Amino acid sequence: MTGTLGALILAALAFLSIHIVPSSVLRERVVSRIGEKAYMAGFSLLSIIILIWLVMAYRAAPFGEMLWDAGNGGRHFAMLLMLLASIMFFSAVTSPNPTAVGADKLLGKESAYSGINAITRHPMMWSFMLWSIAHIVNNGDFTSIVFFGTFGLLAFVGTFLIDAKKARQLKDGWGAYEARTSNIPFAAIIQGRATLSIKPLWWRILLGVVLFAALYLLHPLVIGVSPGPV
Repeated sequence: MTGTLGALILAALAFLSIHIVPSSVLRERVVSRIGEKAYMAGFSLLSIIILIWLVMAYRAAPFGEMLWDAGNGGRHFAMLLMLLASIMFFSAVTSPNPTAVGADKLLGKESAYSGINAITRHPMMWSFMLWSIAHIVNNGDFTSIVFFGTFGLLAFVGTFLIDAKKARQLKDGWGAYEARTSNIPFAAIIQGRATLSIKPLWWRILLGVVLFAALYLLHPLVIGVSPGPV
């Protein structure tokens, strides 16, 4: 099921569908029938299979007409986005966040409202969105737009689906958390609902820069294309 643009679109739709289920009301229905452990095991296995299919479909799909060529300007812009994405990603994996699965108890801790969480309550999703935009800007063919856009679209929609799921599960507790945080980066800080705290962020920013440097150096070795300006 690879080798055509249609196969890529089908894989993209399957990838979106399998990841939308956990944030919808369907998840509770499935878990009630097969149990939490069986659900997580099945979901993880199916996610890996479909991700592999999506990557293979992208690599095998024909590249159509270029819709745009951003040139060196696009590469410079992408480097900035990837730097921000790397910082957000590293901050997300090293910071306690109530939006994570099974992290509901964090709502009562001040760490849930500081650091990267004060900037956005979905730093992981925003790192994926920035990664997606950076690659779409510099890959103007329709095939690449479908592939990279799939991840960006899922991340964007995912922020709202996660909020809706948490609101159903935590009710007033989640409402209080939403009141002090924002989905859109820096929105809560600008509105005065959150305070930017550098102390829990500085070392995460530093190591995020290191992650960016590592990705930049490994890109031509792993992907075969240098992401830097030419």
